[in-house]
Amino acid sequence: MAGRLVLIDVNNTVVKDQRDVSEYVFEAIRSKYGLEAQFRLEDYDGVPAQLMIADILEKNGVSKEEIDARLESCAEELGYSYYNVTGRDPIMTLEGSKQLLDELAKKGALIGIATGDIEDVIKNKLQRANLSGYFRFGEYGNKETDFKTIVEKAVSRAKSEFGLDSSASVWVLSSYPGLIKGAKSANANAIGVASGRYGRDVLASAGADEIVDSIRERSKIMKTLLKGQP
Repeated sequence: MAGRLVLIDVNNTVVKDQRDVSEYVFEAIRSKYGLEAQFRLEDYDGVPAQLMIADILEKNGVSKEEIDARLESCAEELGYSYYNVTGRDPIMTLEGSKQLLDELAKKGALIGIATGDIEDVIKNKLQRANLSGYFRFGEYGNKETDFKTIVEKAVSRAKSEFGLDSSASVWVLSSYPGLIKGAKSANANAIGVASGRYGRDVLASAGADEIVDSIRERSKIMKTLLKGQP
């Protein structure tokens, strides 16, 4: 699989929290804005971190000027508060994740991360799942709010830091329609993984080139990734 970049959106694709972790978002907002915000974390499933925070604050009556003043630092605070609230909890590694990552690595694919979540949060999850070693680099939602930009930056880094050829195939695996749309806008291919909140129809509407019910469908995923391979 030389010449293949595979970008994986970690949440609900390879790992999943085992309980409601809303408190870490409450804590970050409380720390940076002094606000006891009201929200449901499930309503922001797959939304880039900064957009999630801004929407929560706006719905809780915070002005745009106040939001913008501390938005980036609040997004960064999520990494600390996630560890503080949940970082020692067991993490659920979705069945088939390690087997797929093993096969991708053996085939020589360059494996990276593309996600709207915070870098420290994702790295904490992967470390607890013992999967960190598979991922060479990543682009996260710390500073970017646009999935297209996140994917484009990941591809650019793969070329500049890892020598990925400009003609190489780029694939994104995600359970979120927003990231799939971003991948397609960035001229990347996308596999929708229907193991999260969103079903096959939603992922198909987002433009996924292929859809699997879970990462356990390794043979189907690999066959899709190998399309056009000499």
